Amino acid sequence: MIELVIFDYGGVISESLLRDFSDFERRRELPAGSVSRLLFGDRPANAGGGDPVDGAVDPDEISDFHRLETGELDFATYLNQVLAAAPDILGRDLEPADLEAFSGSTGPRIYWPIVHEIWRLRAQGLRLALLTNNVREFHDTWWDSFPVEECFDVVIDSSEVGMRKPDSRIYTLTCEQAGSKPTAAVFLDDNYDNIEAARALGIEVVHVGLDPLVAIAELQEILSRRGTKVKNR
Repeated sequence: MIELVIFDYGGVISESLLRDFSDFERRRELPAGSVSRLLFGDRPANAGGGDPVDGAVDPDEISDFHRLETGELDFATYLNQVLAAAPDILGRDLEPADLEAFSGSTGPRIYWPIVHEIWRLRAQGLRLALLTNNVREFHDTWWDSFPVEECFDVVIDSSEVGMRKPDSRIYTLTCEQAGSKPTAAVFLDDNYDNIEAARALGIEVVHVGLDPLVAIAELQEILSRRGTKVKNR
């Protein structure tokens, strides 16, 4: 039986802010793929940093973005390093207008069907957790985007605990704080690396795409298959 449902934030509860930079690159006349390389190093977009499932990360392989999301690097320092690297990667300086155009095209747009499903599951007694790779300086923005405290028993923010998905330890920590075993949990995320790391621990998984209703249906199927009694709407 499933006792715990774990939700990611960006790409699950909100529209992913880092899913696709192609439109931004096209509008700003930047080389294809260059923004991803600039922000994440040589790692592909939405690859979760590529960390090994067992959490054994070579310090020389850790990107600045990884350090940002684990709280080792503050956002101002990260941004300065991005600006310094921009000429080599983008072919020109990253100017304030570029940053304004990018930030103006993004923001925490909430998938309210997911939030309503969270409320429904909570009302029926399931334990719920939020597990997010995030940035310390962005905490108030995403926290205020929907009623976090009304939704979740446990909130794990990578920048507060010093580790990030897909490090297996962060899933174990989430389950421990929620009082559930990994094999009694299901996890929703939009990132394949994060999904596979959770699956390796015995956690049921839902890979979330662009349609939140599909993800909700898959979650309901898992709950039903695992004998968790949840009333239909």
